[in-house]
Amino acid sequence: MNQVFKTLYQNGAQPREIWIICPFAGGSLSAFKTWMSLDCNALAKETLVLLATYPGRDHRMRERPLTSIEAIAEDVAEGLRTWIADQTFIKETRIILCGHSMGAQVAYEVCHRFESSFGALSPIKNLILSACHAPHLSSRRRLSQLNDDDFIDQLIAIGSGSPILKQHPELLPLFLPMLRADFLATECYHQQVNYHQKVTASKCLQYTPCTLVFGEHDPEAWESEVAAWQPWLMPIDDKPTLIAISGDHFYITATPEHFLSKISEPTVTRSEHRPTTLINYSHVSGEQHG
Repeated sequence: MNQVFKTLYQNGAQPREIWIICPFAGGSLSAFKTWMSLDCNALAKETLVLLATYPGRDHRMRERPLTSIEAIAEDVAEGLRTWIADQTFIKETRIILCGHSMGAQVAYEVCHRFESSFGALSPIKNLILSACHAPHLSSRRRLSQLNDDDFIDQLIAIGSGSPILKQHPELLPLFLPMLRADFLATECYHQQVNYHQKVTASKCLQYTPCTLVFGEHDPEAWESEVAAWQPWLMPIDDKPTLIAISGDHFYITATPEHFLSKISEPTVTRSEHRPTTLINYSHVSGEQHG
């Protein structure tokens, strides 16, 4: 496994389906510990679940955190290109890319890069965008420019930070750079897209079926805001699947089995629209796309 991905769950020695999760702002391996103890029936047999690790956390703590969604997406995309090239089984494997909150922005950009490289033959067969409003909508909170005390208070209020940060200020130099970088990235992504005001065909996804997910009690991403992703997706034959999950903003880590049970069936159904032609990914370089 390369440095970008960590295994959260594996059922079977040779996976036929791979989930790649792009986490929310401040998200790390410890935040997804509930995924490490998934029920054996939560996903199909021969399934592998990987967590993308952005620079500045976990085993990448010594790396400088990235301050733009595009840079984070390119880091994840390069890790995925490298990982795909090393796998002998990848041609027969479905890759599902799932992003939550800020991670949805990252996942969208990664998917766009792979469509730019491979078109309809992208190895990413499904995209799941969870708990994130569409790119042309303004962020409800602006945290990145707050002073440290107010920033931490806001993180705790929305569930992105632990009260431990207030109780142990000696931890702040370790975690604040990563947290500030993440929130700066997600806030600037919306500003950048807002500047263009309208979705262009070159920016839309053309081939990858998408599922949109929102929390019924999520104060950060309302149903209408998540549904507003539709013009960015240009689905193949109908509107993207829109699914409601009971829970607040962090349902993906609070109740992962419920999350999976709600989205797995539509994901499998929509994947039937994708081409099945097999191609060799071993030649893919690390150049930037999209």
